[in-house]
Amino acid sequence: MAVRTLVEFTLHGDDILRLGGSLKDMQAGMLGHKARQSLLGDAWQSEVPLGIRIPVEEEELELHITGRMDAFHDGEVPVIEEIKIWQHREPPLAPVPAHEAQAVCYGHMLCQERGLEQVIIRVAYVDRKGRIHGQFDTLLTAEECRMRFNDLLIPYIRRMKLVRGHRRARNASLNALRFPYERYRDGQRDMAVQAYTAIRLRRRLFASMPTGTGKSVAALFPAMKALGEGLTGQVYYLTARTTQRQGALEAVARMRRQPLHLWTLTLNAKDKQCPEQTVCHPDFCPRAKGHFLRDGAAIEEIMREDDWSPENIRRVADKHNVCPFEFSLSLAEVADLTICDYNYALDPAVHIQRIFDRNADVTLLIDEAHNLLSRVREMLSGAIEGGRIRKLRTVVGKAAGRKHRLYKAMTDVLKALEDLPAEEDGEEGRLPAIPQSLDNAAAELADAFMAAANEYFPWDEAGERLGDTLLALLSFLRARRRDAAEYAFLWQGRKTRTVHAFALEVGAYFQEVTEPLSGVVCFSATMEPLEDMKRLLGGGEEDACFAMPSPFPPENLLILQQNVNTRYQHREAACGQIAAAIRRLWESKPGRYMAFFPSFAFMNRVAETLELPCQVQRSGMTDEERRAFLAPYCPGGEPMLSLCVLGGIFAEGIDLPGDALDGVVIVGVGLPQVNLFQETLRDYYEETLQNGFLYAYMIPGMQKVAQAVGRVIRTESDMGVAILLDDRYRQSGYRRLMPAHWQVRQEADLEEFWAGD
Repeated sequence: MAVRTLVEFTLHGDDILRLGGSLKDMQAGMLGHKARQSLLGDAWQSEVPLGIRIPVEEEELELHITGRMDAFHDGEVPVIEEIKIWQHREPPLAPVPAHEAQAVCYGHMLCQERGLEQVIIRVAYVDRKGRIHGQFDTLLTAEECRMRFNDLLIPYIRRMKLVRGHRRARNASLNALRFPYERYRDGQRDMAVQAYTAIRLRRRLFASMPTGTGKSVAALFPAMKALGEGLTGQVYYLTARTTQRQGALEAVARMRRQPLHLWTLTLNAKDKQCPEQTVCHPDFCPRAKGHFLRDGAAIEEIMREDDWSPENIRRVADKHNVCPFEFSLSLAEVADLTICDYNYALDPAVHIQRIFDRNADVTLLIDEAHNLLSRVREMLSGAIEGGRIRKLRTVVGKAAGRKHRLYKAMTDVLKALEDLPAEEDGEEGRLPAIPQSLDNAAAELADAFMAAANEYFPWDEAGERLGDTLLALLSFLRARRRDAAEYAFLWQGRKTRTVHAFALEVGAYFQEVTEPLSGVVCFSATMEPLEDMKRLLGGGEEDACFAMPSPFPPENLLILQQNVNTRYQHREAACGQIAAAIRRLWESKPGRYMAFFPSFAFMNRVAETLELPCQVQRSGMTDEERRAFLAPYCPGGEPMLSLCVLGGIFAEGIDLPGDALDGVVIVGVGLPQVNLFQETLRDYYEETLQNGFLYAYMIPGMQKVAQAVGRVIRTESDMGVAILLDDRYRQSGYRRLMPAHWQVRQEADLEEFWAGD
């Protein structure tokens, strides 16, 4: 382990400080180190390595702690200098404890290595040119160094023993773990073998498994066996939506029916966990104040349990008055299995750095992986949003005046946006490149935001969330550091412009972040065409594909296709045909149905002509409203018709087994909306893969269709109907993208089908 890791375990400050510093801090720190080292002269050495080995007898292991002294002067009393950047106006009054502790560790290691009696510890705070702003020297004996070193070491070893004791019990239970069902479904064992092999070989697996075939347990079970055998250190189960976690949670619950010791963390978003709903800063939040003084006791308490659910995390966090979200992030470092959103592992802005920037001994299980392309593209894209910046600038002007650095930085960005070489009469378009003036202004604005982080501004008055604007800006700047060939630069707006860095190529990034890991399993019911999805996600020849056939009797799912023209310009005329098809299904057997539409507007228009009682999905529904919407869909429930949006929250990731859902109606072929971004993507795929419409529109559209149809059949005994309302389903291009087990018919007697139920 590194000296810095040991120090930060105990000395990471008292309070939570979310924002602060500058985007230039890292570069300034490197320049300051080099400048200071060059000014010290020939008698000093730079970056001198040190190490110490410490046996931990009770664990039969040896800790090897290593690091590098920033500067070292040998002599009768050697001097160890720890160099830190200082960018504040006032000089420091004392060294930061963590900074001094790093130098103390080197002092102890040096005394042990050379048999020294004493050493001088120095913490030097410098600017980027190496000039001293504060210097603190301390003469310490070897014994004083040893005692202070042990003050850091003993808490770490105590925690390490708790973790290792748990892992011994965990591995014993995992080695004895059996598949949590009486038997494997057809193809499930093959999937488990493929997943285990991907982890053992540290490769990527791209797997297509029909909906209802038990994807979650087929991926989780072999991953748990690999964890128990030491083939991986942690498993992260990633989902695109919170609703998609249920499969993983149910699989874990089934495995817990056997003796199983597994620290399982369910990681919720910060806004869902935060009990204070205020600025995450010790001046405003009592939990942020002194959080790290109390979190150690909270961590050790919850380690006595296996289930680290949001409810249990909140209960322990309340008891110890710590931030539930920061508490969760600390638990993520030691959890055996973490169930969370894609962002925490893949997003360059919000991924858990302490895990994924330092540790490659992690396996990813990525559920509903057909979402990866769009989600990773969102993560890599960014924007400078002129309208939002203008509203926020008004708040700064009222609160701090127009001379404030943040106000000036916002003004410069708005001016750079106005000066863009864009068509004056147009509403949107593409830019060949980003002017340097806009780059510079955006970087200065980000720094000004950071510098003003500890100031209070009533951002709510702007009607905008500061975080949305700032994260989009930071993502834009991050995108500018990547290869420009992987991006398109787009602008929108006539009076107040927004500029987007729109990511085109996502496969290279996904390959880059997953290459070091201990296996990655990407699985979904709609990963077809599998080889194409593998290529789009950066898969190589050494990565595997696996397609599982449907284990369900094909006659249990009646798929009917009817010729309806649902193209945008014909939708008004199609409303009557669509309403008639839905009524016909309802009349054949009143039951529980869902009809999926390409847009809210189209859905609402059909609802007006349907003449049937139904519930209609609304945009922005709360978790409680979503649960109420799905409540009628239970085995034996009352008849219910719901109108929903294709590709939305009710079209995938929900499990409606048995007769909870009798059928679905799919309106259209799910094509994404034609807009500047989708057309830009189409042009990119046309140039790189010679079929822009297929990759930008048809594949994502048919994946949404297959997901919605997949809600119907969840078990071997399920029966149901899917009606496809669009004439394009008869075209060979769309037929090729349908799941292999679909048997599409143009005519059938619905009453006769239900009679066989």
